[in-house]
Amino acid sequence: MTIKMVNMEFDGKAVSVPEGMTLVDAAATVGIHIPNLCHIKELRGVGACRMCMVEIEGMKTPVTGCTTRTKEGMKVQTKTPKVEEIRKFVTDLVLSFHPLDCMTCPKAGDCDLQRYAADLSIRESSFGRKSFNYELNDKSPFITIDNNYCTLCGRCVRVCKEQGTNVLDFMGRGITTKVSTAQDKPLHESGCTFCGSCVEACPVNTIMERDRWQHGREWDLEKHESVCTACGSGCSVIVSKKDGRIVKVNTKESNGYICAIGRFGFDSLGSGNRITKPMKRQDGKLVTTTWEEALKIAADALKKAGANAGFIASGSLTNEEAFAFQKLARDVAGSANIDTPASSYAGGAISALRAAYGDAGIAVASKANLSAADCVVVIGADPSQKQQSLQEIDVMIRRRAQAGAKVIVVSTEKTDLAHHQNAILLQLEAGTDTALLAGVMSAALAEGLTTADTKGLDALRKALVSVDRASSTSGVSVEQIMTAAKTYVAAKQPVVVLGTGISANEEASLQALNLALLKNAGVMPLMLEANALGVMQMGCLSAMGPGYAKAKQAGKSYSEMKSGMKALYIAGNVPDTDFKADVLIVQASHTNALTQKADLVLPMTALFEKHGTIVNTYGTEKVFAQAQPATAESKDGVEIAAEVSAAVSKTKAFKAKDIAALVKKVKTGKLGAGTFKPVKAAAAKPYGMSTTVLLLAMNQGLLSGSAVLKVIEVKQPILQK
Repeated sequence: MTIKMVNMEFDGKAVSVPEGMTLVDAAATVGIHIPNLCHIKELRGVGACRMCMVEIEGMKTPVTGCTTRTKEGMKVQTKTPKVEEIRKFVTDLVLSFHPLDCMTCPKAGDCDLQRYAADLSIRESSFGRKSFNYELNDKSPFITIDNNYCTLCGRCVRVCKEQGTNVLDFMGRGITTKVSTAQDKPLHESGCTFCGSCVEACPVNTIMERDRWQHGREWDLEKHESVCTACGSGCSVIVSKKDGRIVKVNTKESNGYICAIGRFGFDSLGSGNRITKPMKRQDGKLVTTTWEEALKIAADALKKAGANAGFIASGSLTNEEAFAFQKLARDVAGSANIDTPASSYAGGAISALRAAYGDAGIAVASKANLSAADCVVVIGADPSQKQQSLQEIDVMIRRRAQAGAKVIVVSTEKTDLAHHQNAILLQLEAGTDTALLAGVMSAALAEGLTTADTKGLDALRKALVSVDRASSTSGVSVEQIMTAAKTYVAAKQPVVVLGTGISANEEASLQALNLALLKNAGVMPLMLEANALGVMQMGCLSAMGPGYAKAKQAGKSYSEMKSGMKALYIAGNVPDTDFKADVLIVQASHTNALTQKADLVLPMTALFEKHGTIVNTYGTEKVFAQAQPATAESKDGVEIAAEVSAAVSKTKAFKAKDIAALVKKVKTGKLGAGTFKPVKAAAAKPYGMSTTVLLLAMNQGLLSGSAVLKVIEVKQPILQK
């Protein structure tokens, strides 16, 4: 997407900024801050607080900077006497009903109101003091609401509504208006998902982490940039520490999003089920042992198994850990049997992407721009905040829908996204995806859709079916198919999202890619793990080496290794526990159902103890440093792989310090333009997988040791307490 730039002035300074951007956001891009209490980046301005008033040449009166948008030749003044007088009056008025306890307030140093009062030299309000004596709402596990501090800016209400949570709203009238939940219920009884977006949005001390007051002021905190690896979004975060302990986690991006696990799950780092020492099976029980003995046990098992050893690399590993792991398997242990869980839950999509775009097609998500999409086609996916399933994807799609984008939902159920007013639901019979999508493409071509010069179009046309046949096969009405087709044809920047409802099936995935190629749409296969794409790029696939190069020898797949191996080495979190092996080695950070079956358990670093690089489900590479030291005797995956390699073979062993440089040398092939791959448009055996179940199973150990489990509703078989 090409962004049109305009030339204008801020305070006499000539600048070039995007056309149509709010003055508040545009000024920020050139290093100028326009004071505001109610504005949130990328949300529609409401002009509620009047702090962002500016003067524009040619206009009689000041205007709000959060609702006025940039134009060519505009000249804006942000600090005139008239503007300063307005801001001083607004701040003075707000302070008249705001507690002046900055000396003990935990928000001090990070409070917008405090900052503006200081900038305007206001020590106390000139108006009569007002006090409402609202009761503190502290009945929920993670978040408190103290309306005595509220400025009624509306940020929390707006961000909650925009992402579709709809828990907070204004209650009451006039001066007694306050922010609350329906019927003043505690957050955990009001459908709150505890993402904490309201905490991020609040400019003062009204909404905060429950225990924030216990952990000092902002200037006391040591801050580190890191990444949450709990799901495929791989969200960038800021980890704050005091006295060596993590006390809070925030989003890195302005108006960003992290879920309850990312924000509050750090308590799992010191939980009772944390693996702090190596463990071996002795007399039927797991008992602690030394690293020296553990390495010998692992080496003996791998040497004995030889080419019959299996290696499974979780998508929760970093690129460096994954590269070291596959190097241990192929170069040291002499086994071609290495794979990752993504080849099971997304195996069909992986094969389809390689067929349509070449071997580098697995990385196609890097070309999709979901944040700018005007039409999002969601096929076989149910990203949901309420279901704890790829929550950030859900929020991103909802934000696009709030901005006017259409959302076409192809699902066997009426998902949470399908309830949005801009959603078009194609609720089909299980296993009929190929037929339904063939009908949508037929209708789109009949509407006059002209496609790019893509190979295989003529063959695709022959494989399509009529709208009537697609309707009779899938159970979706002709009217709905036509509506969806017209919407897709009209889109200028569509993105097609593939979920686990189809990603295990190659033909259904190919048909979804055919639909995307008709409009040259962005494609986003949803990977459940933070570094699923990176792990595959590093060579943890049965038939592909680093950089998606063809492996010298193809090994057994993830599913094939489940049925039985001489020795099986699993690194990281996987969704399954039904593995069969003479010797089962599990490398993990927390105990779970799988570690309890293991013959040898190796303690690995977790969450914010890691460092390195990942490639998230959007195809974005993220680099992050260690925010918290390793717990007890746990070690980084690279270090473990290197030490195991030395125990297996002194001559073939590698050193941990060399891995980062080797990872930087991994180059992926060029992403192809895309080729249509016609498939039979007929009903097939249902093949859907539950994203929620898979994600919760992968995070079983972490959640079992975290208070976050209290606010997540799951079925008992999924998690072991």
